[in-house]
Amino acid sequence: MGAENSKRKDLKNISDEEYKKFMENWKKATNGKDKMTREQFVPTFPIFGEGSAQCYYRMVNDEPSGLLPSKSLLRIIDGGLGHFDTLANSLILCFGKEKDVLMRSVVKIFCEANKFTREDQVRLYDYFESENTKPIEELDHFFSTCPLFPYTASFIYQRLVERPGDSKMPTLNEKSQLMGNVDQLVLNSHLPFDRRKNWTLLYSNAKHGHSFSQLVKNINGQGPCFIVMRSMRGRRFGFFASHGFLAGPQYRGSAECFLFQLAPKIGTFSATGRTDNYVYLNYQQQQMPNGLGIGGYDNVWPFFIHETFDGGLSQKNSSAFEPCYLADEEHFQIKNIEAWRPGEKPQKTFEEMMVEAERDPERSIIDKDPEARAVMEMAGKTMHSDAYREKKPMLDEK
Repeated sequence: MGAENSKRKDLKNISDEEYKKFMENWKKATNGKDKMTREQFVPTFPIFGEGSAQCYYRMVNDEPSGLLPSKSLLRIIDGGLGHFDTLANSLILCFGKEKDVLMRSVVKIFCEANKFTREDQVRLYDYFESENTKPIEELDHFFSTCPLFPYTASFIYQRLVERPGDSKMPTLNEKSQLMGNVDQLVLNSHLPFDRRKNWTLLYSNAKHGHSFSQLVKNINGQGPCFIVMRSMRGRRFGFFASHGFLAGPQYRGSAECFLFQLAPKIGTFSATGRTDNYVYLNYQQQQMPNGLGIGGYDNVWPFFIHETFDGGLSQKNSSAFEPCYLADEEHFQIKNIEAWRPGEKPQKTFEEMMVEAERDPERSIIDKDPEARAVMEMAGKTMHSDAYREKKPMLDEK
């Protein structure tokens, strides 16, 4: 017992139960011995896949016996479950100092363990390669700028101690026509932690009809939301609305909003903090833009969908976000569009917020913003105040 405790005391990130299970498997594979051969290692730790032998030889490089002691592998795993600096060291011990080889190995192991396709592997590697401009000596700094990579890497070490590996994939209530595995994985990694588990489809033009009014009905007051679309040219792109949508000529959201491109390549573009012009949803006003967009004003937007729902704007280098050109054309046409809510619906519904505002004349949104009332009535909600103008039909309802 004392010897076991002595081996265990240096492990900070492996639980007693994980250690016990690991050693049971180890002794079963080695017939009770403390050192493991390559022939024993490969079938015992299948997570490494085709690269098992190469990993084994790297890990025993400094071992005089040429065999792998249990304590050496446990220390590597413990480091892989630790902070960025120890994770980086564990990765180098397993996969070597060539950045390309290390990144490809991590991606391959992660994708195969999660049953991703070969195309998924290529797309995920391309994303990491575009994000990682640092040399291998600064691998831990890359982790800070691209948190998804250390998440996928630590997944390997979780599996080595049979800890339920968190793949970081969200659970969707319906299949997306616009987002594959890697798209969902990358977008999910940029969300607040409390919004990463379940995604709910709010709107799809393939399911609900190609209608701006239907889009507004389904997203208004529903909480944080992704807008994802495919243009007629095949580009896939969109944005995350951190506070969701409330119809009216005002901007909503925070610096948690971001733009993204999914095809032809994956990229995310963070808010710069230079403006508060984030999410915008408005219609039927003569002096304000009518449509849905983010990060713009008047006729200058990185992403904007017209109220007519026939197309939109995509312009370069908005001051609100990092430089990007999502559609690769200034005026795009919509082929497919989806809206997804990550996480749970807010406790207060849009209707409840409107009723509360209606009861307080000092801060009534209904009085200040007739468009908000129009959206409520369009959704079939009955309001009890007379202080509103007669609703005009929306363009796609004429």
